[in-house]
Amino acid sequence: MNHIKPVLMVGVMVGTLIATVGCGRVAASPPKVPISTKPHDGMVSRYRLLHPPNLPSGVKLYQIEYWSDHHQVEALMTEPGQAGRYPLLVNLHGGYLFGGPHWNFGYTPAAAAGLAFSSVVELYPEYQGYIGSPGRAKGVRIDFSNLQDAIRIAKQFGEVKVNDTYLLGYSLGGDLALMTAGWDHQVRAVVAVSPLVGLSDVVQWSQAHQGLGPTAYPGEFLGVVDRYGPNIHSLAYRERSPNPAAIRAPVLLLQGTGDKEVVWQTVRLFADQMTHADRTVKLILYRGGQHGLHGGYEAASARAMDQWFKRYGLNIALNNY
Repeated sequence: MNHIKPVLMVGVMVGTLIATVGCGRVAASPPKVPISTKPHDGMVSRYRLLHPPNLPSGVKLYQIEYWSDHHQVEALMTEPGQAGRYPLLVNLHGGYLFGGPHWNFGYTPAAAAGLAFSSVVELYPEYQGYIGSPGRAKGVRIDFSNLQDAIRIAKQFGEVKVNDTYLLGYSLGGDLALMTAGWDHQVRAVVAVSPLVGLSDVVQWSQAHQGLGPTAYPGEFLGVVDRYGPNIHSLAYRERSPNPAAIRAPVLLLQGTGDKEVVWQTVRLFADQMTHADRTVKLILYRGGQHGLHGGYEAASARAMDQWFKRYGLNIALNNY
């Protein structure tokens, strides 16, 4: 089974871009969770079963609309057809740091079906303003709120094991994965690929290396000081940055030194902060690797992900080598 790697997006929007594909036959599903037709954060507004042609036999695919930040947001979720309790793997694509227009960008039903496993519940949150979620993109703080509600809802469906959640994030999704690991202590392991590691570390590095970075980001991030002020320990920064000391789950960071979207030294800085906080972290640097580790590092990075997840209890193959 081939997992889809993220496609590079330039500027402040980076992550996974998957073309929209028809989702095939749709069937109604009997209610399993409480429904709220009025805004109620953390509750489902409606959901249905989808049947794209590439969905593996015995796997269910849900399209879920739920309330978060007083808006309707979409998530996709695959679930093994056989009743039981399964690990939860949350897949997080990249996106806008500061908000922007609506983007037809994210995971489609066909993509989620192609990534489905028969032994894992997989969740694909679409933050507000992306693909099936209406409105404008709101930026990382609201994305994190959307993600928290999506995880709560996935656990309401009743097929998720307690204390058995795994996170896989790309780019901005890596930031969200690290923030989630500091909030949800049921997370068993995290993999973050080409991750933004929070505004505080990036601004700290950018201020110390003005004009010296290999990417367009350092100069761009210096403008964050005008937006949020110079105190990187303020609430504005804390709401948009993971706290290394709060993360209990083991973290694998995969980063290319040729990345034009994320300054690789900031990822090393975050790894050092986790080490100093006596947390479990491993950083793998790929010499010359681009954003998303395209162009020769797909197999090596997939092996590293598989080995990391397997070490901490999730035995799946993210790629055929």
